Amino acid sequence: METALAYAISALIVGFGVWIFVAGLSSSSPALWTIVGLVPVAIGLISAFGPS
Repeated sequence: METALAYAISALIVGFGVWIFVAGLSSSSPALWTIVGLVPVAIGLISAFGPS
């Protein structure tokens, strides 16, 4: 149960980052928002697949 919750939280973090990335593509400075969106994606992936 705890492992499933940990993966769910990681998936939410990655999803939030993807949402920032997609929303940022239509903004006035897409390069900045691309970088900002990749930060939570990286954190979520490290959290899901990194050492426990």
